[in-house]
Amino acid sequence: MSADAVLPRLPRTAALSAGRGGQPRLLVDAPAASAEIYLFGAHVTAWTPQGGNPVLFTSKRARFDGETAIRGGVPLCLPWFSVGPQGTSRPKHGWARIMNWTLRSVESTSGGGVRALLSLEHDAVSALYDVTVGKSLTMSLSLRNAGNGPRLVEAALHTYLSVHDVTACVLTGLEGAEYSEEGVCGHVQSRPLRIAGAVDRLYRSEAPVRVTDPGHDRAITVSGTGSPTTIVWNPWSQGARRITDLADDEFASFVCVETAAARQDAPVIEPGSSWAMSATISTESLLNPCDRAHQKRGWSAS
Repeated sequence: MSADAVLPRLPRTAALSAGRGGQPRLLVDAPAASAEIYLFGAHVTAWTPQGGNPVLFTSKRARFDGETAIRGGVPLCLPWFSVGPQGTSRPKHGWARIMNWTLRSVESTSGGGVRALLSLEHDAVSALYDVTVGKSLTMSLSLRNAGNGPRLVEAALHTYLSVHDVTACVLTGLEGAEYSEEGVCGHVQSRPLRIAGAVDRLYRSEAPVRVTDPGHDRAITVSGTGSPTTIVWNPWSQGARRITDLADDEFASFVCVETAAARQDAPVIEPGSSWAMSATISTESLLNPCDRAHQKRGWSAS
């Protein structure tokens, strides 16, 4: 953040400070939840509902150098996904996650949370990113075409969900959806998805995805709007060894469930027009009410 930047007024439940690598970040410590948002990439790196476990995974090897995309949390991929529809776009996943965003406003919410608004203008695209931290985490992205001609854009909220053991997780909500993998289209998800190896699937689906995380006695649900694409990714052990900012064993601690609009479902924005999508992440306990009461008292269920 430049020395002459105009800082917004902050509620008592939020603070701006230097984070890892000296990078500016917004810290939220509210009654409903805590969170961490780096201005570099408008990157949400942590969200923990009150009384719960962290929901987002960020690698212990993530780089906070103001140049490299942060590994984990919720990277913003835009205005293209991966290397774009034609396979020639660089940098990978676009420029939004490797640029400094402007923090426009921060305010308390009626639900005991905090709402932050960030913005970025680059390459004839004006982006607004609205992050509401509370019992759930809602991230809303709006893009306006500031150019003179129609603009095809791809966008993804590349969410890394923290799980106790990815092999014990079950993903539901994608049954019946068509997906592509390794460049091959036309697959159909016939049953709930279990992660037992490397997975990189692009689903044509906007249905909510529920991830059971039995090691943390919870289920995580990712619900999107304006996002006709869902991407599920985990590099497994072989892929993790090729990723320098991911520890070899960390593949077992996350699964990416990405809310997106990509490939054949990417929107075309007319000049002066806008397009938006959003994702909401929520959690629920897998324990029944009696078990939760016993757990709070330190009793074991019999």
